[in-house]
Amino acid sequence: MKIIKFKKQSICSLYVTNNYKSLIKINNFKKIIITDYNVYINFYSIIKKIKNYKFIIIPSGELYKNLNTIKIIWKFMIKFFNKNITILSIGGGVINDIVCFICSVFLRGINFIEVPTTLLCQIDSSIGGKNAINFFSKNLIGTIKNPILIYLNYSIIFYMNKNDLKDGFVEIIKYFLFNNLKFFFYLYKIFNFKKILIRSCYIKIKIISQDYYEKNIRSVLNLGHTYAHCIENNKFNKLSHGKSVLIGIIFTLFVSSLYYKISLLKISKILKLFLIFKFEIINKIKFTIKMIKKITLDKKFNIKINFVLFKKISFCTKKIIKKKILLFLIKKFNEIKINNRMA
Repeated sequence: MKIIKFKKQSICSLYVTNNYKSLIKINNFKKIIITDYNVYINFYSIIKKIKNYKFIIIPSGELYKNLNTIKIIWKFMIKFFNKNITILSIGGGVINDIVCFICSVFLRGINFIEVPTTLLCQIDSSIGGKNAINFFSKNLIGTIKNPILIYLNYSIIFYMNKNDLKDGFVEIIKYFLFNNLKFFFYLYKIFNFKKILIRSCYIKIKIISQDYYEKNIRSVLNLGHTYAHCIENNKFNKLSHGKSVLIGIIFTLFVSSLYYKISLLKISKILKLFLIFKFEIINKIKFTIKMIKKITLDKKFNIKINFVLFKKISFCTKKIIKKKILLFLIKKFNEIKINNRMA
C-alpha cells in the first residue's frame, strides 16, 4: 500500500494491484455499496463475494448526478447507517462524485473507500477529493473530501471498451503535457501501464499537495476542461467527457498560439500524439450564447472567464478572457480544417 500525504491535509491511500482479491477481504464491518446498474451487472461476480453488505443501486449516467438522487441515498443511509459501516463507492466518475459529495456532508463527514472502475476515474476524479453534482449547470455544487482508500486495479484496461479507454488516456496525456512527455513515450513504448498509472497519480497528487483548495497552481489540472464544459452543457453535443476534454485541449493550444506565440510545429507534434491513440480530432461544435453564459456559473469562474493556457509547452498559466473574445475565438477555431491523418 502506497501512502501519500497531502501537506497539512488528510491522508489518501492508494492501493495499486491487478486484481480485486484484497477488496473482497476488506474488514468484517458491514458495508453499504453504492454503485449503478451497469457496474452492478459488469462487476457482479466480484461484488457478490463481498460479505456483510447492503446495496444502493442507482441508474447509470450523468443525468442522475443531481440532488434528487442524493436525497434518495441520504434517506437510505439515515435508516441503515451506523459507525460500524464502511461505505464502498464502486463505479466511474458519476458514482465517485455522488458518493464523495454524500460522504462529505452526511453527519458532517464520514469515511469511504473508492473503487474506480474506469481509467478516467482512476487517474482523475478519484484523486484529490473534488466532487460536484449538477444543479442548473454542470458541477455547480460540490465539496472536497478524500476517501480513506483508493483501490486501483490497473488490469481493468484489458476489459474496458475502446471509447472509455481513450477517455482515460486523454487525461493521462494531459498530465504529461505539463510534466514530461518523453517519459510518457518511454512508458508507452514498453507498455508498462502500471507505471503510467502510478506516474499519472503522482503528478496529480504532487500538484494538489501544493494547492489543496485550488487557489493557485491546482487550476492547471483544469486544462481543457472549461471549453469541455461548454460542450457538455449543450444537449446537442453528444460527446463523452474525455472527447470533450480532448477538444478543449486542442482549443487551448489554438488560443495559446495566439496569446503566447507557441509554434505551430510544437502544436502539430502534440496533435500527432493524440493520433497515435487513434483519437478523432474534431473542432466543429455547435455553440450558443446561452452556453457561454452558463459556464460563467462554473466553479472555475468568479465574474470573468478564466482559461488555463500554455505559456509554453509543459508550462501552463491562467488567462482571463472576455465573453465576446471567447465567442470570436470559438468561431475562428471552428473554421480551422484539421487533418486527422497528418495533424
